Amino acid sequence: MGKFKKTGEGRYVSQCLFHEDKTPRAGITQKPDGVILIHCFSCGAGGLDFCNALGIDPANLFPPSDNPKYEKRSRSSFSAWQMLHFLRSDLIRLLIIANDLKKLDALSSDDRQFVSEIILRLNDGLAYLEGAR
Repeated sequence: MGKFKKTGEGRYVSQCLFHEDKTPRAGITQKPDGVILIHCFSCGAGGLDFCNALGIDPANLFPPSDNPKYEKRSRSSFSAWQMLHFLRSDLIRLLIIANDLKKLDALSSDDRQFVSEIILRLNDGLAYLEGAR
């Protein structure tokens, strides 16, 4: 994993180890209890995959606890902002592809407009979440 970009308290994104991509799609979250979650939103690689590739013991993702008893907690691994951030990158790439298909007359104007509207809605959602962070 290369450079990390902080996206929130205990939340980062980075490029994935397992595929060539200039867009950071690997999400890393450190939960308040110290547990570290890792997931690539492009290829689906998870914490165990990253640990194996880096030669790290997966137990290091789970710090020692005074309370080793399992307690079910609400799920809060990746924020809505992180999910929208990854989706926005994918949709911008889709818009470029849609423009290329339009030039070849392989995509209707209505379909290209639909893709554009989705990207605008997604950007509005990101702007809303960034204001709420």
